[in-house]
Amino acid sequence: MNNITIIAKKELKDIMRSKIFLYMVILLVVLTITSLTVSFLVFNSQVDEYQKSVNVLKQLGKEPPAPPKLYPLTLLRGVVDYIEIVGAILGILLGYISISKERNTKAFKLLLTRPISKRDITYGKIISNALFILALMTVVGIMIILSIYFIGGVMLSGVELLKVFLFIIFSTMYILLFFMISFFLSLQQKTIVHALIISFIIWLVFVLILPQIGDTMDPDNQVPGGLFKSLNIDKPQEKQIMTKFAGYESSREVIEQMSITKHYERAIFGFFGIKAVYNDMPLLEVLNAVMVNMLVLIISVVFGFLLLRNKSYYER
Repeated sequence: MNNITIIAKKELKDIMRSKIFLYMVILLVVLTITSLTVSFLVFNSQVDEYQKSVNVLKQLGKEPPAPPKLYPLTLLRGVVDYIEIVGAILGILLGYISISKERNTKAFKLLLTRPISKRDITYGKIISNALFILALMTVVGIMIILSIYFIGGVMLSGVELLKVFLFIIFSTMYILLFFMISFFLSLQQKTIVHALIISFIIWLVFVLILPQIGDTMDPDNQVPGGLFKSLNIDKPQEKQIMTKFAGYESSREVIEQMSITKHYERAIFGFFGIKAVYNDMPLLEVLNAVMVNMLVLIISVVFGFLLLRNKSYYER
């Protein structure tokens, strides 16, 4: 355990010395503030439009519809998108840098001349990078809470704060998974640049291509606001229609299930109520609804950790 701690401390110092933490904090904080500012402006414009329509309807003697209700966490869709893309890239770069700097300086051979096992090196690097990612996402979480309060004037409830905490944990796991993919490939490949190329191909497939195929195949995504909603089709009718396309929908679902990014997105969309069905739903019911997605993330990280326990990869 002492050797693992030594490796972890060294790795954290190297990360901080490279200023990656500073740059990523600045980038994600700016993206978070920008995304929330735009989202609040859009919501305020919807409220203004509602007030105008209310005045018109009152003049016509008609009953106005219910006013738009603010669910502050639903405004975080842009932040989730940034984590899906930028966070995955960060994980890949961390995994690549963690090995490349050791290879370039021949530090691996020096480390292995000491009474330090290869497994200690693996554990130390995983723990240090996991702590770094957790610290980064904690800053983002705190920034979300502060931005919602100062930009929107909304104080989050205890349950909403718990949802932000879940966002921090599962975002850390998501980014860590891409770190382990890059870390594994960097150890396995004789040419480390090849590992980086393969990592980005994996990123391209699982972060962009598979989710985009699934979204494109979803008929409800073909019209802004939803196809069924634009046609004034209620949920029972929508389900009845979709039963006739069960095979098509199953194929689309399989494609989406292949993407770890889609599992992450579904879990966070559930926490934040970005999908309207989760609004006003008790947290335990939300967790139950996205349980499969959470388990896929957890199992993927555990599998990645077990894969990296193989000592033979350091012999390359």
